[in-house]
Amino acid sequence: MYLQLVSVHGLFRGTDIEMGRNADTGGQIRYVLELAKMLAKHPRVEAVDLFTRRIRDKNYSDDYSRDIETLGPNCRIVRIPCGSGKYVRKERMWSMLDEFIDGMIAFTRRQGMMPAMVHGHYADAGYIASEVAATFGVPFVFTAHSLGKPKLDYLTAEGWSVEKADAELAISHRIQVEQKCLSIADLVVTSTRHERDTQYADYHKDEALPIKVIPPGTDLDRFFPYYDYELGHASVGEHYKQARMRMSNELSRFHFQHDKPLILALCRPDRRKNIGALIDAYGQSNELQAIANLAVFAGIRDNIEQLPDNEQHVLTDMLLSMDRYNLYGKMAIPKRHDSEYEVPELYRLAASSGGLFVNTAFIELFGLTAIESAAVGLPFVATENGGPQDIVENCDCGELVDVNDREQLTSSMLTILTDRKKWERLSNNGINRVREHYTWEAHCETFVDELAEIIGSSPKHTVRLPTPPTGRRMGEFEDLLITDIDNTLLGDDAAMRQLCDYLKENRNRIGFGVASGRSFQLIEEVLNDYGIDHLDVAIGSVGTEIYYGPTFTVDKGWSSHIRHKWLPDRIHQACDVLPFMSLQEGESAQREFKISYTIDDSVDISQAETEIRRALNEAKVAHTLIISHGAYVDVLPFRASKGKAVRFLANKWNIPLERIATAGDSGNDADMLIGHTAGIVVGNHDAELESLRDLKRNRIYFARAHSAAGILEGLQHYGMIPSALTAEAG
Repeated sequence: MYLQLVSVHGLFRGTDIEMGRNADTGGQIRYVLELAKMLAKHPRVEAVDLFTRRIRDKNYSDDYSRDIETLGPNCRIVRIPCGSGKYVRKERMWSMLDEFIDGMIAFTRRQGMMPAMVHGHYADAGYIASEVAATFGVPFVFTAHSLGKPKLDYLTAEGWSVEKADAELAISHRIQVEQKCLSIADLVVTSTRHERDTQYADYHKDEALPIKVIPPGTDLDRFFPYYDYELGHASVGEHYKQARMRMSNELSRFHFQHDKPLILALCRPDRRKNIGALIDAYGQSNELQAIANLAVFAGIRDNIEQLPDNEQHVLTDMLLSMDRYNLYGKMAIPKRHDSEYEVPELYRLAASSGGLFVNTAFIELFGLTAIESAAVGLPFVATENGGPQDIVENCDCGELVDVNDREQLTSSMLTILTDRKKWERLSNNGINRVREHYTWEAHCETFVDELAEIIGSSPKHTVRLPTPPTGRRMGEFEDLLITDIDNTLLGDDAAMRQLCDYLKENRNRIGFGVASGRSFQLIEEVLNDYGIDHLDVAIGSVGTEIYYGPTFTVDKGWSSHIRHKWLPDRIHQACDVLPFMSLQEGESAQREFKISYTIDDSVDISQAETEIRRALNEAKVAHTLIISHGAYVDVLPFRASKGKAVRFLANKWNIPLERIATAGDSGNDADMLIGHTAGIVVGNHDAELESLRDLKRNRIYFARAHSAAGILEGLQHYGMIPSALTAEAG
């Protein structure tokens, strides 16, 4: 199986992972990286690609701009360009996702490998994964990690309005996408029973939808027991020893008495992590201060004032609490740590001191840090709300508390810190039982078993898409014909029928598409009138719309691509006032990305074109101008036209331009005829195409025959059909 995973935000790499840098760099980064690497080692998996966004931003490492990064044998990070390249947080990425989908499809086609499934992590990646899976007709797997409805409930309880949540976090759109993902997913993977039973409770789900609890694993090579140092374990690498010294020196800058047990907290500076509850409990307990030091590693920062408001407030409150309780010399708030070597050493330092890990989040969906601490032998006290319930039940390596009950929190910490037998029992249980319940090998074995089951059945996408799915169909043929409709495909009924019959009989070798100034509704009508029912692709509205198959499934990536710098209001202001032009009437004439006019037949066409271009240039609007049949004007986005749509299809589906035959008869066909395509100008063409004869660098064949007979003649010229067929047509 070739497996595709998607995590969109872009801020992860194979080494020096920047966990805690911002809201996008939480535990999910480690989850998807280790999942990808471990799945690639499974004997039933051929390869794994982890797709994310390519970032080219001077404020971020060049590592995030590498197109491909190898993580291990048969495992890669694949970075897809979309948007400007500047980093934006995931809530601001929704408008870029269709472009990402196209890039991911194009990459997949170039690789020549069909994915066995596509797995999306978080709502944005779920949207991408569902679309890519639908394109190739393979199962879609969804892991939400966190969900919008519970988050909205939390925000409204904190005083947010829904309008504010939408403006800041696009929360309503996120919830809609999550609901759609759940309605079409073939498998949903959760980490805990709490996540399955509580987080998804308010969403509509098919009773047959498999929602499987498959706990993620832990990298036991990194999170080895604390006593390996004390026993002189020979395999401890120098990187870990050096990290241990760095962290020891860093903590010594804050703590006056270095030999006390260490209470350790690791989390992002987010209000939901409820760091203040821990500091208050420690600051208000003379006993805790007497027996233990406190260290809170809350993200990575250089300057608090440069952080987002939420993080500024949390960190400022931490510093104010430190001052309020006079915790100088007892509490450490370091500014930096790396997740690869220093985090494991922090756990081991705390364990070696007889210390404790504490997680006081209001809710913890999984509890990765609790498992990591337990794996090294560091007992924990954690919130009773969420995933730590499963961890304590499976491993008996810590205690759960109501984080809103300060006395309970303080009492639990004191009990574990002062009862050495209990500490040792929890420590040993963590080391032993994490290795039983939380290994990536066990996760991947269960995951692959579940995949095998859903791959063996029909994915849900096949019931709502043409058969075969678009991605498979667009990869089947060697050649593709894209032809204009009026006066090109149509005009000679006998030749048209002969051409269509041949294309239908040879569908495994030749794809069939049309390109027209019509809207897709009018394209559909005319094709139905002529009994043409085997279309693979339709380019409509002069190249501003792309659809697939007989059901006209829209290519949303093309719409997203051409929307860039499209300013229709400016175009109307510039052109509606020109006295020789009038807007064409009808819904099909005016489309989202097409503004169409008719030129008065008393006006010289070349003079009219000059005036139109001047008006558009003065309006400072990017555009594509198409003039055809000496009377019709179409103003399109600058990225759109029939020719640009053809090239987009070639890139997306990895079809060489030389194997795409384009046929037309008028000026609005010109830019799809020029270049490296196999251009065919039918014999009954408008005079405005005569200038193409002089373009020496282009492959354009001027047929003698008219309409569909001319298409047949051109296809024979390029060797795409046998000559006997054109002789018969003639």
